[in-house]
Amino acid sequence: PGWASMRVHLVRHGEVHNPRSVMYGRLPRFRLSAHGVRQAEEAAAHLASRQLALILCSPMLRARTTARELQRGQARAHRQPQGPPLRQEAALLEVHTPHDGKPLSTFAGRWHTLYDDVPEGYETFEAVASRLRSLLARLAADFGEDAEVACVTHGDVVFSARLLAEGLPTTLASKKREDARLYPATASIVSLDVDADGSVRGGAYWAPTRAPDRFTETQAQAPALCGAAAAEEGGGGGGETPARKAKRSRRGVS
Repeated sequence: PGWASMRVHLVRHGEVHNPRSVMYGRLPRFRLSAHGVRQAEEAAAHLASRQLALILCSPMLRARTTARELQRGQARAHRQPQGPPLRQEAALLEVHTPHDGKPLSTFAGRWHTLYDDVPEGYETFEAVASRLRSLLARLAADFGEDAEVACVTHGDVVFSARLLAEGLPTTLASKKREDARLYPATASIVSLDVDADGSVRGGAYWAPTRAPDRFTETQAQAPALCGAAAAEEGGGGGGETPARKAKRSRRGVS
């Protein structure tokens, strides 16, 4: 019999506290909103029945916080003192773009333009998808069949995973064509079946009942963080009414 696939769960971080409605990208100090924390808890509950061998996460604060919720959920579900190991992984980082700090209104309804005329030193959409494929190949090499790993990351990385799950090209043309249909909600999960060579044979998409994103928390104070996360990056984000934000694309920033 052939090698049975392993399962890799690509988890988008929960909603971010961003009352100033800026493209936060790789900017520091952007934490989860209270709503985003609840989304992360729901994602953790969804994965609680799975036995995760490892949790990887983007170094960004919002991803680390979401990943810790997954780890706590695993610990509770499987009666472990700490849950599976949790490590930061650069391949799961937010897209490197020159647009960080710009108003979201610059891109509303035209998110693919983030990748138009990308200056040297920044990432194309294809580059983002490429690092995801490389990570999947590494995980397939490091873990045996039937292993399960969770990777907490950002919108365009998870979107790339949805393209792979549907057998679609991971190109900017696919992003432009499929963005409205396939872009992942915050705290949603794309679970990929990955073969020994890192190729994807299929997958499934799940979104929390609190999705699609709502921005009702952005004018309230986000919950305090504990430990290293608060010490390292602190609070963040910074004013638009929920009604106006609801009219924007659900993805905001990735």
